[in-house]
Amino acid sequence: MTDNKQKNIIKLWQICLVFLFWIGAMFLPATINQIKFGTNFDLAKSRENYFFYLWVQKPVTSTLLILLLLWIILSCLRKWKITPFLSFSFMLLYIYDLFLEVVLGRIFVGVSLKLALSPETFIGLWRTLGLGFFLTSLLGSCFSILLFVYLMNLSSLQKS
Repeated sequence: MTDNKQKNIIKLWQICLVFLFWIGAMFLPATINQIKFGTNFDLAKSRENYFFYLWVQKPVTSTLLILLLLWIILSCLRKWKITPFLSFSFMLLYIYDLFLEVVLGRIFVGVSLKLALSPETFIGLWRTLGLGFFLTSLLGSCFSILLFVYLMNLSSLQKS
């Protein structure tokens, strides 16, 4: 006999664990404070954590993401049908605005694709942004994808 019930692949504790790792990774040096860089001209001494990046360089996006995350939590508690759509918008906003836009914004307009995808470009991005930025972006992307998949599974389980 086969059981038609779907299992929830992703557990809530896994999402919470990735969320905690994501918040913890935000304390790593992840961006350049341009004011500090202007005074000492050293990338290592000019590093700031991801919170500096969120609240100084991307305040509108950060506020929207926090409000969206709170709205997702509220809609989960109230069992609204709009929850998967909210998590999808959270995922798209985070991945595009806090990762892709930053990385793609470093590639100049009019540069050939061969030069834009060259190892020198990625080495320059690594030196400028550092491990903290990429690790935090990766964990945040994982969190947003896990949240979306979890809520999609939850919504499909509620329908059946």
